[in-house]
Amino acid sequence: MNALDVSQFCFGYNSGDVLQDITFSVKPGETVGLIGANGSGKSTLLWAIAGLLEGSGEIKVWGETPRRGWKRIGMVFQNPEDQLFMPTLVQDLALRLVNIGLEKSTAEAQAIAQLQRFVLEGCARRPAAHLSLGQRKRAAIAAAMITAPDLLLVDEPTAELDGRAVRDLIAVFQDGDSAKLIASHHLEFLAKVATRMIVLKDGCVAMDGPASEVLRNGALLADAGLV
Repeated sequence: MNALDVSQFCFGYNSGDVLQDITFSVKPGETVGLIGANGSGKSTLLWAIAGLLEGSGEIKVWGETPRRGWKRIGMVFQNPEDQLFMPTLVQDLALRLVNIGLEKSTAEAQAIAQLQRFVLEGCARRPAAHLSLGQRKRAAIAAAMITAPDLLLVDEPTAELDGRAVRDLIAVFQDGDSAKLIASHHLEFLAKVATRMIVLKDGCVAMDGPASEVLRNGALLADAGLV
């Protein structure tokens, strides 16, 4: 069974279609890059897969609809502030565990261990607003991954980060067994973490193939507004 199956998915706002006839799958443990210019529909597609938007066609997460399979999904939003809002970082992470049924003390112990894994233990009792952008990005990923999701959806993880912070994220995404769908403009970053890439152009899939083949297709990347 695939981690994700998207079949003939379409979505639009009042202003018109955003996604048209999107079809692809992600295998268990596979890391797939989702690339395209601004407005190509990357974020909209991630939101739909997470069950936050509804369109036509079909989306299945491990054979279930996103709303039924939500416990198997972790999502990292482009803006960390959208998912880090508790008084302390440890509470942000523990909240996700409490929501799936863990006792508060157990959840906080696991949250501390997760922050140690992401080299954020020194920030455990601080609010996310007091962290650097790179730390907030890592914390958002730590929060999304704390429930060991089978499918991780990530929206522009390297936006506004310096080189060192990007290298830290590469190490994070090279670790773990989750299937991952990562939307990003950062082609060099994706080349290091993704084995496959899907190119969106004008709301459609322009190419879906091995990362090395996609990155060699200069004409396509230029046409899609990526280079």
